[in-house]
Amino acid sequence: MKRNWKIAKTILATGLILVAASVLAGSDDGVIVDWDKATPSQIHEKLWEGKARSLLDQEFTRSLKSSETAANTQTNYDVLFYDINIRVDDTTENLYGVVKFVATAVDPSVSQVEVDFQSNMTVDSIVNPTGTNSYTRSGNVVTVTLDKAYLQGEQFEFDFYYHGQPIEDGLQAFSFGWRSGDRVIASLSEPYLARTWWPCKDRMDDKADSFYISIMVDTAFYVGSNGLIQSVDTTGNAHSYHYRVGYPMATYLFSVAISPYTVWQDTWYYNGGLDSMPLIHAVFPDMYNYSLTHYDATPEVLTHLSDAFGQYPFDQEKYGHSSFLWGGGMEHQTMTSMTGGTFGFSLPVVIHEAAHQWWGDMITCESWPHIWLNEGWASYAEAVFYLQKFGWADYHSYMNGMAYSGGGTIYISDTTDVWNIFSTIVYDKGAWVCHMLRGVLGDSLFNEGVNAYYNSQHQFAAATTEDFRDVFEQATGVELDWFFEDWIYGTYRPDYVLSYWEEPADSTGFDLYVHVRQKQTTSPNVFRMPVDLYFQYASGGDSTMMVADLRDKTARFNNPASVTTVKVDPSNWVLKYSSTETWTMHLISFDGDLGDGEQLAAYEDTVYLRGGSGDYTYSINEGSLPSGLSINSSGIISGTTTEVGSFTFTVNVLDRHDFYRDKQPFTLNILPMSGGVPGDFDVSFELNISDVTDLVDFMFAGGAAPLVPNLVDVDASCDISITDLTAIVDYLFNSGAPLVLGCVN
Repeated sequence: MKRNWKIAKTILATGLILVAASVLAGSDDGVIVDWDKATPSQIHEKLWEGKARSLLDQEFTRSLKSSETAANTQTNYDVLFYDINIRVDDTTENLYGVVKFVATAVDPSVSQVEVDFQSNMTVDSIVNPTGTNSYTRSGNVVTVTLDKAYLQGEQFEFDFYYHGQPIEDGLQAFSFGWRSGDRVIASLSEPYLARTWWPCKDRMDDKADSFYISIMVDTAFYVGSNGLIQSVDTTGNAHSYHYRVGYPMATYLFSVAISPYTVWQDTWYYNGGLDSMPLIHAVFPDMYNYSLTHYDATPEVLTHLSDAFGQYPFDQEKYGHSSFLWGGGMEHQTMTSMTGGTFGFSLPVVIHEAAHQWWGDMITCESWPHIWLNEGWASYAEAVFYLQKFGWADYHSYMNGMAYSGGGTIYISDTTDVWNIFSTIVYDKGAWVCHMLRGVLGDSLFNEGVNAYYNSQHQFAAATTEDFRDVFEQATGVELDWFFEDWIYGTYRPDYVLSYWEEPADSTGFDLYVHVRQKQTTSPNVFRMPVDLYFQYASGGDSTMMVADLRDKTARFNNPASVTTVKVDPSNWVLKYSSTETWTMHLISFDGDLGDGEQLAAYEDTVYLRGGSGDYTYSINEGSLPSGLSINSSGIISGTTTEVGSFTFTVNVLDRHDFYRDKQPFTLNILPMSGGVPGDFDVSFELNISDVTDLVDFMFAGGAAPLVPNLVDVDASCDISITDLTAIVDYLFNSGAPLVLGCVN
């Protein structure tokens, strides 16, 4: 059966709710639902709810977070390798394990290390190659005393023996369940729960370089896990699956999925077909036929994402899916776990979880406040797939299907509440951050940034939002602090209100004045975004112009024909609201509108506006005009000033007819006097005895300063001193050397 890949555009455009709310909120196991017809936001809602619902005990989660925060001394060692051996008893629901830690000392002297391990699990013993390690327990942390103090860079190891039943009551990172009479045993450790079923250093900023994983189960079961199977050994009615992971991996991404699966294999060909990689799919038997026509998308997904982001990062191992009972999907490294219902086979979910292999697994957010680096990028990858496969129209349609309108910041300050970590804002608004960054940079620079991030020092490691920003800035040469301040740490989105005024130009065509203001009252009050303006002409045809930072300002355009329509951001590159209003009266403010003035020279220029009654009152605030200049009722700035410099001020105008007000900032530059007579203290344009008298009075009697100091600095020493007075007297009365204009600052 040939499956229709193409998203129904009308569905995405209208946001039609096609899936029952009860199905969205819970599992669709056993119910055939066409999730390909759901909106992206509906897909993401089920994804994040699937993770968050597995962590219903909020107090317990907070205690885990508190213990993680308290374990600061975990920074004294770096884990290199985990050798994990676990026997799973599906009858008693107990685990029996031994985990070998191989690590190096980071501090100058390390004699104790802290290991995260849930308090309800039993520590049997901890041993090293020469003997037994002593240890203490406090809450969910085990402090291991090493066999000696290790110097910085020295390697040590110990084996951690344990057993127990992983915690239950809706908080099972390691779950024992049933489906249609079959056992389903699986893990989902995100965000803080690896420690609930195996001892580890449970933090993302220290990935072990490699893992060896051995899982012993009843012979009725298949075990899906990370990396590549090395062997399967059988002993009586049990067998052990041995996996090797040759890439760095975060603790929460280590997974097992155990059930009597139907397992089938596909192949992904890459490098122009010269290389290949196995795709392993372990599915519930009754969903096998369904999986054949849905997981067959995986090779194309990997190809398109590799084209967009860089080569699939684990191409020397595998990729695949294991079915489990959680409500959504979980991006376990090289072996995504998917709900066994139809949701786990839908194309957007397949794309999303595969994209996590790049963003989340290869580069992992360093801590959970930066979770958008995982989830936002994976959501954005869904739109990228449709762009790669179908083009820009489908891409923009898909992005519009996850246009986030709520509040809150993408940066998650409170990560003790999993409903904050896994929420629509990090999935949908996070995706829009990626989309808008592409719009700000353009395709070429954006792709350079992605390539640099993929190949950065964060590859197979961890990154923060600031790390991500810095990589993009360095790769593109574009300063992006403002973008991340507004969109990662700001709330809501801009609300643009547009109006325009058109008139025949003095030369040819029409002058179009477009005023855009942002009316939101949330933070930031002004989003600093470049935005496209779209013009449709009465004579036919259209054009688009980009303008920077639409705040409360007017842009001016000269067009060959009159316009019939003006729109803000017609292609939706900005997450926004937009509306139009009737042009009333606006000041026209542009760079260079006020010409430069010169010190002690007459100045006159006009502040222009369009609209209104013609009966205006002008005033100045938020700064001031240079002394000696003023603005009249016609908007004319005039006068003579002795001051020099750049003067920024706001011009306010009141229409006395309807009391409509407007204001705009202006900048007026007053340049130093360009000519003059050297030594001319009083600027009388001649040098005489009164200039000598005034200079003596200034220097020795506290008299007034010269109006133009450079005229008095006649020796060009950039200072006014006795040598200037001597030179002026010598020139006036003794035919001394010619005087020069100075350089006083």
